[in-house]
Amino acid sequence: MRIGFNYLNQTNRLYNLSNLLLQRSQQLASGNRLINSSIDPAGFTIAQRLNTEFRTSYQAVRNIYDGIGALNVADQGVASIQDTLSRMRELAVRASNDLLPDEAKNAIQEEFNQLKQGINDVVRDTQYNNQQLLNGEFSAQLPLDIEGNKLKVEINDFRSDALNLENIDLTTQESAENALEILDNALEEVNGTRTQLGSYINRLGVAADNLLNQTENAAASENRISGADIAKTMAEYFKNQNLMQTTSMLLGQTGQLNATSVLNILQSP
Repeated sequence: MRIGFNYLNQTNRLYNLSNLLLQRSQQLASGNRLINSSIDPAGFTIAQRLNTEFRTSYQAVRNIYDGIGALNVADQGVASIQDTLSRMRELAVRASNDLLPDEAKNAIQEEFNQLKQGINDVVRDTQYNNQQLLNGEFSAQLPLDIEGNKLKVEINDFRSDALNLENIDLTTQESAENALEILDNALEEVNGTRTQLGSYINRLGVAADNLLNQTENAAASENRISGADIAKTMAEYFKNQNLMQTTSMLLGQTGQLNATSVLNILQSP
C-alpha cells in the first residue's frame, strides 16, 4: 500500500534525523566536528596525526623546561658558592696583613672554615628531583626537539676539596697570600660555570620557543580540520530539531491513516 510505504519512509527519515540531532548535540558539547571517523574519514586521519604531533611537541616542551629548571637550580647554587668564595678571598686579603694579632688571624681562620663547610652544604642541598647537581656527578642529555637532538650538559664538582680549599691556612701572612691564587682559580671556575650554565639555559629556551610555535601551529591546524563551527552547527541542530518535530507529527498522522485504512478494509463486505 502507498500509505504503508510512506509510513516506513517517514520512520526511516525520523531515525536519520534523530541520529543527526544527536551528532550535532555531541559536536556542540565537545566543540569537535570529528566526533567519529565516519563524518570525514580523510579529515579524521589528518586531525589524528596533528593531534599526535601536538601532544608529542607539548611533552617535549615540558621535558625542555625540566632541563631549564634543573640548570636554574644549579645556577642558584653556584651563585651562592660564588658569593662565599668572594667573602673567603676578602678574608684572605685581611689575613695577609702581617700587623694583625694572632687572635684576629685565628678568628679569620675559623670563619673561613665555616664558609668552607657552607660550600659543602650548598653542594649537598643543590638538587633537582633528588639528583645532585654540583658534586661532579651530574651529566645529562637534555632534549632540544622531537627529532632526537640533545644538548649534553655536565657540571663540575664544587665541593671544597675539588676547589682546593681544604688545606688553606690564613694564620700566617705567607700562607694567606698563597691562598689568594687558589681562591682566584676557584672564582674563575665558578664564573666560567655560570657563563656556561647561562648559555645552556638560553639555548634550551630558544628550543622551547621553537617547539611551542610548532605546537601552536599543529593545534591550530587540527582545530581548523576538526573544530566545530559553533554557529553553523547550532543552525543545523535547530534545523534538524524542527524537521524531526515535523516528521514526528507527519508520522503520527500517517499512522492514524494506516489504522483507518485497515479498519475500512476489515469492515468492507
